[in-house]
Amino acid sequence: MRRDFIEKTTTKIVGNIKHVCLEDLNVKGMMQNGKLAASIARQGFYEFRERLTIKIVASGGSVVLASQWFPSSKTCHNCGQINPELKLSDRIYNCPHCGTVIDRDLNAAIVLSQYGEVNQFTRVGCTRIYACELEGADSPG
Repeated sequence: MRRDFIEKTTTKIVGNIKHVCLEDLNVKGMMQNGKLAASIARQGFYEFRERLTIKIVASGGSVVLASQWFPSSKTCHNCGQINPELKLSDRIYNCPHCGTVIDRDLNAAIVLSQYGEVNQFTRVGCTRIYACELEGADSPG
């Protein structure tokens, strides 16, 4: 059932989007949280990322990975300032710099989209190296 969902969802995404930015989540670390471990294990993050990446690359698109340390949740999508005071329990992002108020997850998604747009062309080899890793190649090209 999960595999079918992943296949259908990734196919739908690739049909509409050619360039994707994904957050490189620390799933191992997340699994150490006893309250979340079972739920996270059922999600199949790794399988989803792999299937999406394979399909995007095969369709001529690109994938950019944002480091797990990239502060997507703490960065304001409007002005770019980082709010170091934001806690995981804060579900609304309030920017102390420009006053933007937005759902925390929506803000992070916009920030990751912006990161992907910028780094798709400026980080030489980023996407290409990752695509080659999927094919089992030793080096890009």
